[in-house]
Amino acid sequence: LQGSMTNGKVIMIAALSPASICYAETLSTLKFADRIKQVKIKSSKNVSADPVAELKKAMEQLRQRMQAEIDMLRAEHAGAIIPGSAEEAAALRRLEQAMEEQKEMESAMRQDMERQLRDLEVGDVDRDEQSAAIEAEWASAFKGLSQTSSAEEPNPHFVNLNEDSRLAETLVYAFSKPVTTIGRADRENPPDLEFNGMGIIKQHCQVECTGDTKVFLKPFNNSRTLVNGKLVKQRVELRHQFRVWLGNNYAFRFVFPGQEANGEGRQEQPDYFFAQTEIMDNMAETEALLAGHGLTQVLSHRLAECLQKVHQAKMIANDVDKNIGFMPKLYKNRFTQEDDVAVFVTMEGGIELLWPWEKFNARLVQMVKMWQEWQGMEMGASQEITAWPESEDPFIDMEEQLVGEADVWLQSLANMIELEANTSVLTPFGHVQGKIHIEINPCDDNGNEGPWDDDDELDPFVDDPNDLLGREMVFNININTLALDSCVAEMGQCRYTDIFIRYKFDQNDPDEPWMYTQTMKGSTMNPKYGSVHQHRILVTQDVLKHVMSGRIIFQVWGKLRTDISRRPQTAGARQVEAKQKELERLEQLLKTRRTIHECPHCKANVKLEDM
Repeated sequence: LQGSMTNGKVIMIAALSPASICYAETLSTLKFADRIKQVKIKSSKNVSADPVAELKKAMEQLRQRMQAEIDMLRAEHAGAIIPGSAEEAAALRRLEQAMEEQKEMESAMRQDMERQLRDLEVGDVDRDEQSAAIEAEWASAFKGLSQTSSAEEPNPHFVNLNEDSRLAETLVYAFSKPVTTIGRADRENPPDLEFNGMGIIKQHCQVECTGDTKVFLKPFNNSRTLVNGKLVKQRVELRHQFRVWLGNNYAFRFVFPGQEANGEGRQEQPDYFFAQTEIMDNMAETEALLAGHGLTQVLSHRLAECLQKVHQAKMIANDVDKNIGFMPKLYKNRFTQEDDVAVFVTMEGGIELLWPWEKFNARLVQMVKMWQEWQGMEMGASQEITAWPESEDPFIDMEEQLVGEADVWLQSLANMIELEANTSVLTPFGHVQGKIHIEINPCDDNGNEGPWDDDDELDPFVDDPNDLLGREMVFNININTLALDSCVAEMGQCRYTDIFIRYKFDQNDPDEPWMYTQTMKGSTMNPKYGSVHQHRILVTQDVLKHVMSGRIIFQVWGKLRTDISRRPQTAGARQVEAKQKELERLEQLLKTRRTIHECPHCKANVKLEDM
């Protein structure tokens, strides 16, 4: 753009989106805007002038300048050059060369002037043809996009919805024909409205405008088409202010000029968040997700966003042929005691993981990049998908996983009494993963553990916890062993390797560093650590409160083993297993239940055990 920025002040507006799904595009736009800022321009006054006169003036100035140079050369050598000498021959050659250069420059400027004169003589017909060609290019780039605003559009139309209110309802797609087809780019059957985003297929759906002032939406090919948050499979009538979702990311509000009275009668226009929330309200899994959880407004928006992004991740996995499943989960945060959203992931081979919301969002950005490469290959823009290394593949999780957490309460430390605990290691959903053996031993001022005699002054025991205020509290935390349950085993071997344990004295202190045990290389169900960390803490009111009513949370981390995989159970195998369990249940019922039967001879009721 530097060539077009040399004669005026330039203002560039970079359009960004706060959505995490647009992270890559936002970063690219910011980098481009930063490069534009580096371009230095000098503005000058733009004065309209006759181009022919300007060219003639420039040619005359050039001719005069060249003639002046020739006259100057002649004056310098006049009388100083001997006729017939070598100096005279060299001076003549320089004069001839200067005159040739003048002729070439005059010829070039004359040709340029003739070309510009021809351009000025172009008639109105040619200008109209050029304008029509430019409009055709724009129409191809924004296929189906109306040039008018929603308030000026007389036909039924879609207006876009966006989570950024500044971008919402800026695009208008009018339905001026009886039938308008919508779908992905297709050379054989090009659609009237072309969308190439995620979840859009060829011949996605069509909008039908009948003569009796009615508009219908008809989905095709089992496409993902939603009206008012509900998935539609058959032809459905559209009314004013209905919300329509196409694919995973295209949200619209339907506007029917002149038929506002036949709409839903809403006082306010539905926005993007309203359309997103009603999808959540109409999904079958929402009721199961909300069991036992209160739905605040913040959680409602987070859950609606999670459901949409999980569906997006499923579509990407299906398109790029990845055998992985995603399911949103609500759980209670152990630190804030508030409901939060996470994503339950079933990896290839049956491995089950839990991704926090932030981790899922970060990986979804990489999934979208992979899907864009796949889409480019599908549309013929590239030959093959880039081979992603395992460490960067968003569908392969080689990061350290949180196996579970164990709580150890500190109340005994308020009296400086030793504590020994064999505490369960729990997942965020409360599933037991094993037990961890912890000791908290008070120390004297020299950092030594007991035992002490009853009258020993070094004994740190206190009757009243308030006696600790202003003193330095010294104690050791011993992490002895970890015993994992069989639920973290695959084929008789531990699912994790490189297992370690970490903790903080106060989990809510962001500045406190984590304390780590050594990492157990290899894989074992019963790692033995024998780790000892000594703590010296000045007791304040906050510290004393934490000791009397708080806890230390020990986190167990490990990496998934790649050499063990669980063979996923097929649908047929699951049905066979279910039927076998049902038969066993019926057999047990026949053995234990006392059933009354009618005797075939005397018609008397007898018990089965009496027959």
